[in-house]
Amino acid sequence: MSAFARLATTVALTAGLALAGSVVHAPAAQAATQAATQVATQGLPCAGERIGRTEITATSGGARMKGAFLHVYRNGSRVCAFTNTSLAAEDYAKFMSVSIWVCGRSVAECRDYQDHLDTGGYHYRVNAESHVKRGFVRTNGATLIAGSQCIRAWGRVVFTDSSRRQFAGNANSAIFC
Repeated sequence: MSAFARLATTVALTAGLALAGSVVHAPAAQAATQAATQVATQGLPCAGERIGRTEITATSGGARMKGAFLHVYRNGSRVCAFTNTSLAAEDYAKFMSVSIWVCGRSVAECRDYQDHLDTGGYHYRVNAESHVKRGFVRTNGATLIAGSQCIRAWGRVVFTDSSRRQFAGNANSAIFC
């Protein structure tokens, strides 16, 4: 066999083995990724891809503390949000609340809807809420079907620290369309 034929055969075998290995390993890699995602979301009140995380800063007079985080997840047309404690406030029993709502089909509609909520308007769109009283860790997930509409979430935390100062804070998530 000529040197050229041996080289061509070696290249073909190497390419074939590489392709065969990628075909064999692709499902295994995909299964490993799915398993890692399931492990990462096990025990959480929401499933899917996390699309937002917002810090909720709690204040008491001039003191400020990272009180909790607002998390927003999307899984197809289902959207879910929950609040969980921060490390700084994990030792304090707290009231936490989360709301999520469908606010329109554009960012502008959602901003108009937010103005409506801020002025005490009627909640005329889909809304879901979850609360925990005296909880240490997190709320349950507030879940709704948003389809292709935009959503926004809101979270709140209230607690008393070891110096008997009452902290409170709330935050809105970004608008997700």
